[in-house]
Amino acid sequence: GIWRGLRESSGTSRAVLACSSSRQVEHSDLIKLYLSSENLVIQCFFLSGVKINENAENTLNLLMSRGVTPSITIKNSTYARVFHFNLSKEREESTWSIEIPRKSITVNEDINPVEEWFVTITLQEGLETYVTEGTLLDLVREPILHWQIGISVHPSTIRKMVKHLLGLKIARNPCANDVAIIGMIIDETVAGYFFGVTYSGFWDNDETLWYDVTNSICILQDDYECQKSMLVDLILTNYHLVVLSTMGLFISSDIRYPNDTLKFERMEFCGYNTDDYYKAKLWYNEICLANQEDFEDDYIAIIFERSRSMSQPTICFYSTPPFSKWESCVPRKRKQRKKYDAHLLAFLIDYEMENAIYLFEKKNNSFAAARKFLNKSPKTALRFPTFFFPSDFHTVIGMAFHPRTHFLYVFGNQIWISYDGANSFEIVGNFFDDVIISSYHSFHSEEIIFVSRTSNLYFSKAGLKFYSKLGQSKLPIFELYYDHVGSEALVSMNETTKDCIDIYSVFDNEAVLKSNEDTELKTVLAPQYLTTSQMIFFAYVPQNASMETRKDQIFYPHHVGRKLQLNSYGNADIKKIMYHEDLVGFPSSAIATLSDPFALVSHLSSPSLLSSITIYDYKDSLFLIALHPEKYKHSSQFKNSDTHKTVVIPGYSSFLILEILNDTSVLALATMPVKVHVGMTFQSKSWFLYHFGTMNDSSMWSITTSSCKHVIIHDDVNTSSNIVKYLDLGSAFKFKIKVLSGVPRKIRVQSTPFLKIFVGHVFLMDVTTSAYWDETDSYVVEMEIVNRYLNKGTTTISFIIWQATADCHTSAIVMTLKSSCSYSKFMRMLPKYKLSSEDWESGQYRDENGFNIIKTLPNNYRPPSEIGKDIPTTNNFYNADPSRPKLRNYHPQSKKTGIYKQCLNKTSREDCNCTTEQKMSQNVAFSDCTEKVVRFPYPVNQYPLFLNIKDEDNLIPMEAPYLVTVSEVNKRTNWQLNQKMTVETAKMREYLEKSISDTVYNPKDLNLSITGSELYHFRVKVIPGVTFCELFTEFQIYVDNAPLPFPGRLLIASIVAVILGGIILAVFMKELFDIQIWLLLKNLVVRKNKVAESSSSFDEED
Repeated sequence: GIWRGLRESSGTSRAVLACSSSRQVEHSDLIKLYLSSENLVIQCFFLSGVKINENAENTLNLLMSRGVTPSITIKNSTYARVFHFNLSKEREESTWSIEIPRKSITVNEDINPVEEWFVTITLQEGLETYVTEGTLLDLVREPILHWQIGISVHPSTIRKMVKHLLGLKIARNPCANDVAIIGMIIDETVAGYFFGVTYSGFWDNDETLWYDVTNSICILQDDYECQKSMLVDLILTNYHLVVLSTMGLFISSDIRYPNDTLKFERMEFCGYNTDDYYKAKLWYNEICLANQEDFEDDYIAIIFERSRSMSQPTICFYSTPPFSKWESCVPRKRKQRKKYDAHLLAFLIDYEMENAIYLFEKKNNSFAAARKFLNKSPKTALRFPTFFFPSDFHTVIGMAFHPRTHFLYVFGNQIWISYDGANSFEIVGNFFDDVIISSYHSFHSEEIIFVSRTSNLYFSKAGLKFYSKLGQSKLPIFELYYDHVGSEALVSMNETTKDCIDIYSVFDNEAVLKSNEDTELKTVLAPQYLTTSQMIFFAYVPQNASMETRKDQIFYPHHVGRKLQLNSYGNADIKKIMYHEDLVGFPSSAIATLSDPFALVSHLSSPSLLSSITIYDYKDSLFLIALHPEKYKHSSQFKNSDTHKTVVIPGYSSFLILEILNDTSVLALATMPVKVHVGMTFQSKSWFLYHFGTMNDSSMWSITTSSCKHVIIHDDVNTSSNIVKYLDLGSAFKFKIKVLSGVPRKIRVQSTPFLKIFVGHVFLMDVTTSAYWDETDSYVVEMEIVNRYLNKGTTTISFIIWQATADCHTSAIVMTLKSSCSYSKFMRMLPKYKLSSEDWESGQYRDENGFNIIKTLPNNYRPPSEIGKDIPTTNNFYNADPSRPKLRNYHPQSKKTGIYKQCLNKTSREDCNCTTEQKMSQNVAFSDCTEKVVRFPYPVNQYPLFLNIKDEDNLIPMEAPYLVTVSEVNKRTNWQLNQKMTVETAKMREYLEKSISDTVYNPKDLNLSITGSELYHFRVKVIPGVTFCELFTEFQIYVDNAPLPFPGRLLIASIVAVILGGIILAVFMKELFDIQIWLLLKNLVVRKNKVAESSSSFDEED
């Protein structure tokens, strides 16, 4: 990994703090870090400071003695964690250090789309705070980085092709914008396709790896066709690389499963040739599918410009991964209507509203339509009425969603924005003959740059209806690119750099010819007071002005948020632009809030101020203002320099002076004709003059960029400005957002809220808001969201400071709510004893009675069955070892059952590759790896089951309505559950058991009793319909020291009973018949002895 320095955010710097994961440090404003399979090791240290006598080591030692160390915050939209550096120095070096285990950041190592993390390093030294932003990229899991996407090419080969370059295309990873692929569009003199791969966002000069992808794309084409082909477009989705060339559309294999060189497959669209592909366009709504939900997917559409004919029934096709089957974008209608003369320009999928959005162009105008998109197919029914754009919106090019928001932009010679999924649109800017051809977005910084055909760059912020002109690119061939942290770059090719890539900032004079669009507004303004702190400025346009001239004499929406400055003194912030059709001479106006009062015209320069005036009606919407100089003020008169000055009368209409008739009469236009009182006289000092005109061909006023006066913050400070929250069925979420304003209270309109709030899918959840000004004079919005409906989906809630300017670091906060199960939500049972990993490793843990509660299972163990203890019939092995014989595998039924899982087709236990977590897991999926279980002495009576749901940082005890079913995975019996059942729960249980075959239990106060022996493996599962999650947990109990199993215990008891019964019977008979049992035994013994003696005498006689 590479850290690129740390910069101070406030205070006076004593030194510059830099950090790296190696000592090769390149100082910059941002940092980039890469996570490998090893632990993350970071050192931070001070570089040379500003002061001459400063010693970096002394500064670090001083801070360490105070206990001051940096901290690093790693976060994304759903995760945040803070790590603190060590207090001791790293060896003898003057550095702070920290080693973060990979498992402390993430436990996953599978190759899959993963959201790149944001990194913040903070060091607090007294009143000074050092802070910087950066990124953390997981190199282990990032799919495209595991591929050789072609044949490796040395930069020297690429360097020879730069002179043949026609264009560039950059495709970035939707989840990790630092990972990008750049494609070269080269002329016919160079055959082939050459792509470069970066994982640092083109930061490093020699980091881009170049590949020749020609063989993969041209494998099915002849050499001549490949020689004449070229790249058209490039898209990197979550799972595939999509290449559009003049030969066709090519889809890569799934990049989640790396296998040597990336392979491509050509999609077949009948009836289209090379020219059609050259003019075709790809449309893709960028979406990050990390933790993909079942209602989320990638959608790509291709639109051809060719007119419809019998051979081409459609010009638009769309598809989803693996992009092998392509359907028509336009649904087929049951009854064919008359031919429609509209041409389809763009097609996008609205993930929130589940709509298909179309952009059409007709001969005289263009329009947008939204159709329902259900089951991955557009329907004929319209979601909203069609929205028609005005006729002056021509040369429409396309549309784009701002990533991770519901803001839809449509661009051409104008830019329009929709907050509600194409139901309605509002204009952002009018560029007249300069046509916008593409847009580039950053979800993190919320920045947008629009590029026109003339290479002009226009800057905007997501959700705001303003723009500013950055200038014109000096680079003949370039592509604009935003990395993950939101740093913009003009990317071009250069023969002199190591990897042939050259990047410039859009604010770099070397690459962009600056221009100030604000100076293009050349007209006279007439101010009119609305309140003491608010004014409206009317822009004057002469009646005989040409259309070309009128273009530079009216206000535009992008002026909102700018500052109107009077050269002498005074300024106001423009808040709103209005247009007037019936107001003669003033087709547009701007409402502004005063920051500093504007300078008045002095009576020294305009002596007429010393006299009273009377207003008279004149012709052609003009009014005559007559001056009444007093006898002793003969110098009071109108002067020629009063032209284009404005007569302002508080409480009445203002008048813009257009013509001086004589010393005492002028003709003027009224800003508010309905407020004119004809014949009314206004005394001296009851009216004033303002000069917002020109002098010596230079304007007396200007429009400049306004400083940011608002800061937006939210209570979930651990995550970024793009927040993702999961709401399960029935869940509620409270959220508070605050806007801090730098506008003085006395000039602020208290009744006007600071925020505009837009909800993407208004029918998905119930949203309740309340807003107020708190004791610190901050605007606070409190919101409660409740998910009451059994509908999965996603919606965004956007909080936009509508008065924000381009200087505001954060102008909007977007919160994404998913009606689904959070990937971090799970169910678990709290065990009676808390065992550490060391306890499990040793296999020893004594309870309060000295009983060891850890049981080590024998290899290839299977628990007993109902047939008998030595006749297991389950398929689950525990502590499996394929090299050893299977335990109790004698009965035919036992031989038929028993299947290895992780140890299948392995020869030894080591080959099973069981991890420590799998060995300690109680999940039946890892039973092969399970070595030890918790055991209890027989019998187990009323063992309490404490079930909880872990959701993020909350631990929620389970109770109704989270009813559960309990089963034994090995189908064992001799166990019973006891519970306390309320009347309501009993009714719910009775209702559910009609549709659920298993017994339903209330998880609260649930107790387990076991009368069998050995291993019991239980699964507890939440019933469907109360949560979107498949919540379940498993636990194991080994019952030891149990009596003999059936039928041994019964046989022993029977034998004992028979023996005891016989003894009792014998005693009874003796007493009943007075039988001398001892005498009988004595006679029997004596008789045997006599027989023995007789036999002996006989032998002697012989």
